[in-house]
Amino acid sequence: MAKTLSTTALAKSLGVPAKTLFERLSRAGYLVREAERWCLTEQGRMAGGSTAHSDKFGEYVVWPENLILPGAEGLLSVSKFSESTGLGRESLLGLLHEIGYLAPAPKGWRVTENGREAGGVQQADKRSGAPYSLWPAALVTDPLFKRALAQALGKDADKESTHGSIASFRAKFDAKYRTLDGHYVRSVAELTIDNWLYLAGLAHAYERPVRETLGQDSETYCSFFLPRGAIYIDYVEGLDTDSLAARQALYRQLGLKLIQLHQADLSDLDEVLPRRLLAFGIAVY
Repeated sequence: MAKTLSTTALAKSLGVPAKTLFERLSRAGYLVREAERWCLTEQGRMAGGSTAHSDKFGEYVVWPENLILPGAEGLLSVSKFSESTGLGRESLLGLLHEIGYLAPAPKGWRVTENGREAGGVQQADKRSGAPYSLWPAALVTDPLFKRALAQALGKDADKESTHGSIASFRAKFDAKYRTLDGHYVRSVAELTIDNWLYLAGLAHAYERPVRETLGQDSETYCSFFLPRGAIYIDYVEGLDTDSLAARQALYRQLGLKLIQLHQADLSDLDEVLPRRLLAFGIAVY
């Protein structure tokens, strides 16, 4: 097993300033700065990084002494990265936003915490200051991105249509109610909500999986998802108290924005939804 060195010790052995090495590893998505300390990303682990602990310094990052340092060519702009995905630049930006790796920012896009963990690196235009992102080529192997890209390109569509735990549910409760925007939903209640969102000019997805649960045995689906603001809207009429509390706890644990609707809300959506959406920064009407 190769000997491991702290980042500072590795910089000394390479004959480069420690600050330079930290910045280089950060640009490659191997490290991220959080709470005044450097933390190892999943991309960094894949490159051979790990963590160690000392009584004096606490937890810190170590690397194999023969670490192959990332070069600038390992980071791609969204435009360049899009060339290998089958999506255009704007569609790829939307997909990265959809899976929570990017968030809108003034004049550009901001890399989120989840995006940094996936290897995204925040940059700013030297002249305008507009924020943009760089990504490692290895992002194509990220499970969440890989699945979302396949769905965006229509790959494995037949498989997704009968995916896992929801297959029997979909067979039992057919989506037979057609909404104004062409969605087919499973109840008049969902039709009412979908139509309200459409008429309010809010883009939305129906029965979208909660991205943080993708691939898990307990993969969770929500009634509606609003890309703008990343807000989940769940129609929960009929759930017992324990199930309702469990869903609330899951969204709270994941730090997600959730609006739960009951049958009693449907006759007053013009009052209920604008108020709840405004609490998440979305103004309608």
